[in-house]
Amino acid sequence: MPPAQESTLHFLDYWRIIRIRKTVIISVFLLISLTATVVTFILPRYYSSTARIEINPDSGVISGMTASPASSVMGYDPYFIQTEFSKMQSEQVLGRVISALNLNQHWGEKFNNNSPLKTDDTMQFLKQRMSLSPERNTKLIDIRVSSDNPAEAAQLANAIAQAYQDYRLERWKTNTMVGIRALETEFAEDQARIQAVQTNVDELRRDLHIVDLDPNS
Repeated sequence: MPPAQESTLHFLDYWRIIRIRKTVIISVFLLISLTATVVTFILPRYYSSTARIEINPDSGVISGMTASPASSVMGYDPYFIQTEFSKMQSEQVLGRVISALNLNQHWGEKFNNNSPLKTDDTMQFLKQRMSLSPERNTKLIDIRVSSDNPAEAAQLANAIAQAYQDYRLERWKTNTMVGIRALETEFAEDQARIQAVQTNVDELRRDLHIVDLDPNS
């Protein structure tokens, strides 16, 4: 039997089966469509909101204390983004969000029969709702939060972004103050050494009866 005729026979066989089983096929299709429609209406709706921020590595030096910009000495760190992701999901950041929005009480009323949630439980719940993703080839990070309330989703995303920025700023201020105190200590030590040298010079002048024509020297 030629291949073309054999293919035609196969097609006719399939078509005959479809015609015989068309009632079953249509019933299954309608059942699947109806189930999908019902599930879509029954399941709660969830909304997603995204806050985008730019992050840069800390320079590690105090601005103005070096001849060249701090960024010029910073190398590429392949682990920086993942490290910052961990910080965004840490208690130091999310704890601020929970406190600022009173989530223990708010979510306790909503999900725990009006009993306040423990902070650890609230934090785990918040982590489940949030996701972090980098914008490719940029320093931008998307903080995405889902909720059954669109206003809450936006509020949470913005609160996480703000809490992370506040955390970075506080850490930068702390590191800067540590650097300033170290510089002040070093400056005081240098001044003490200069004063000691000056004292020795003055003693030598007196011992050797050297007259300084310039009293300001």
